[in-house]
Amino acid sequence: MRTLHRALIRSGIQGVNVTTTHSLEILESSQPPSLAKFRLGWDNGDLAPMLQFLQETKSPFMVNPYPYFGYSPKHANFALFKPNSGLHDKYTKQTYTNMFDLLIDAVHISMKKLGYGDVEIAVGETGWASARETFEPKC
Repeated sequence: MRTLHRALIRSGIQGVNVTTTHSLEILESSQPPSLAKFRLGWDNGDLAPMLQFLQETKSPFMVNPYPYFGYSPKHANFALFKPNSGLHDKYTKQTYTNMFDLLIDAVHISMKKLGYGDVEIAVGETGWASARETFEPKC
């Protein structure tokens, strides 16, 4: 990313953000969001230097939050943005009514724990699978 950024600058191209997208497999946990953190080894070894670059260049940290990965029949409405009682984070007193917001907050809190809470988060892609695995329930 640094090399590409330098090449753009040397070519006289300004205002292009260089970033890359991440699966939320980078999170060790996401529930509750207040206790979320990046996986050990990824946190300081890979993500902190990348977040530093993004902070320096004012580029966003891009993630792919897929609510269906956290799907369970008990929380189907939560994952599908349908009316539900929400999930409460007792540490922040925040109540989440959908999985998407919960996942984005988990990423933001994980970033803050590394000292990069001021880096913008961008969503690369999200959605719901168009087909399911044979072991997954029909929705």
